[in-house]
Amino acid sequence: MFNVLYVFAQFVILLLYVLQFCMFGRAIMSWIAPEEENKIARFLYAVTEPFVYPIRQLLSKVELFSSMPIDMSFMVAFIVIVLCIALLNNTVGMIIN
Repeated sequence: MFNVLYVFAQFVILLLYVLQFCMFGRAIMSWIAPEEENKIARFLYAVTEPFVYPIRQLLSKVELFSSMPIDMSFMVAFIVIVLCIALLNNTVGMIIN
């Protein structure tokens, strides 16, 4: 049973790392080329937006974030992914020991 949980946790961690990489790529591509002009930028936007959009909706209800000129939802989503990776790594470490 522990082997199955370990493999599943490692798979989820891998998916989160891929998502983190895509978000980093989206941030870089947003400075280089707009989404309309580049197929890679559109792909990265399509992959990452389902994770950013709910956080954007949540933060838009908070007046402090809704009045900011910068979109903080992307950074919050990135931090949430980093925290999920850390939490899963901790959990996997506890499963092994």
